[in-house]
Amino acid sequence: MKIIKLLFISILFISCSRKITTEISNKMIKLKSENGIPNDFSKLDKYINNKEIILLGEAAHGEGKTFEVKTQLVKYLIEEKGFNTIALEGMDFLEMEYINGRSVLKNNFIENYENEWYSNWNPWNKAKQMIPFEQFIKSKQISLVGIESYKYFSTLINIGFIKNELEKSNWTNSNKNEWDKMAIIFDKIINNEKTITIEEYEYFTINLNKIIESNEIICFEDNLFTQMLENLITYVNKNFNPNIFDNEDEKLVYEINSRDNQMARNLIYFKERNPNAKIIVWLANFHGATNLGKVTYANDDSNIYSKFIVFGDHIKNKYGDKVYSIAITSSFGYSKMPFNLESTKETKIISPKESLEFELNKQKCNFGFIDFNEILKNNPKKVDEKFNSIMLGHVSQKGKWLKVFDGLLYIKESEIALPKD
Repeated sequence: MKIIKLLFISILFISCSRKITTEISNKMIKLKSENGIPNDFSKLDKYINNKEIILLGEAAHGEGKTFEVKTQLVKYLIEEKGFNTIALEGMDFLEMEYINGRSVLKNNFIENYENEWYSNWNPWNKAKQMIPFEQFIKSKQISLVGIESYKYFSTLINIGFIKNELEKSNWTNSNKNEWDKMAIIFDKIINNEKTITIEEYEYFTINLNKIIESNEIICFEDNLFTQMLENLITYVNKNFNPNIFDNEDEKLVYEINSRDNQMARNLIYFKERNPNAKIIVWLANFHGATNLGKVTYANDDSNIYSKFIVFGDHIKNKYGDKVYSIAITSSFGYSKMPFNLESTKETKIISPKESLEFELNKQKCNFGFIDFNEILKNNPKKVDEKFNSIMLGHVSQKGKWLKVFDGLLYIKESEIALPKD
């Protein structure tokens, strides 16, 4: 009798979950396509009008069809909707400052970096399906934003630059004793020494924050130097923090929250200096999400998402209704990073019967769009409805997804990202 009852409850749960996923899938707008790619996004206009920042995600890095569709949407937003800036996950904020005209930074980069920068945009630059995107952004007069903190290969030059400028600054002259200690720690970081003590780590980051608070203009006519210091603190926090974490989950939460906070800070820094910028942010669904705590993590720690404060949270908190976050998902296909490495394996995308993607597949629609906000506006009680989706890394996870993204761009079948010839 007990087994029968449990089976009944299980069937009831699946049917309830399927009901909400069916309702949502029935709201999908079909997008016209040509040669296997959507060619008309005008049906999105009523949802994105008056938006200044669009977060354009992807379920995983390694999906060629997603890259092609995102490229077409980027073209539409720039050519038809007045967007003039693209922000890139995976690119250092300082790299893009140089590309946008900070010529004083020239010595911080390799020769001809202004023409070769795209080759550093990993993993996207390796994908054959990204060639049209590369050609498009290089042919348009648009601004570019790097939202990452420093990457290791460029950090050493930048840290050396910061150190040299600080040595000449009024702050150093007024704080000679502090600077003598700071200079030693700078050299350890430049030499990538992992033996920084807790005392040195705290002393270094505390004094960098003091310099930021003094808001001394060094080398630039605005506060770019303090933004450089802020990113240096994040780099040190991620790579030289000597504090011991209780477990791997605690470390992961620290690293993700640190990274996403700085990513958001870098975008906000650009937007505050360029209030007329209409920005498309190319990033993963995970970073473009809000309210991740509304989703139950599929693996060991089911509540770990509630501990994350990701990029999308920070940007939404800052700019509110000016932001529109789009997730991308598929019902089936394959995903693979465009690398021929043993560690990079091809993943088969499967949409379980209880998932939204399973219901979307029934619509017999290759490309579609759903506005989650409109669903909630028409029926506010849906905010508490839970259902399964594979939006995050193609892993089925249960949550109140209508609160996690503003809209969903659907690509029925995913394809791997092919390496360039």
